Amino acid sequence: MSKVTAKYQITIPVKVRKELGILPGTEVDIKKKGDNYVLVVDPIKTIKEKWRGKFKDKQTTMEYLDEIRGKVN
Repeated sequence: MSKVTAKYQITIPVKVRKELGILPGTEVDIKKKGDNYVLVVDPIKTIKEKWRGKFKDKQTTMEYLDEIRGKVN
């Protein structure tokens, strides 16, 4: 079990850090799920995975952005 410091920081136990691949600099987020809070490792990766495959015509994200914004040379 972790303890909250005076600066409201917690230490993630070694076993958990190793399982989740958390290293210094790893981005994490805390999300509420029901009555609990969950640590989400690298939330940007999660967002990317959520949107991966949304472009059915094999268009890349950059091609899509160029299309809707107008290509800037």
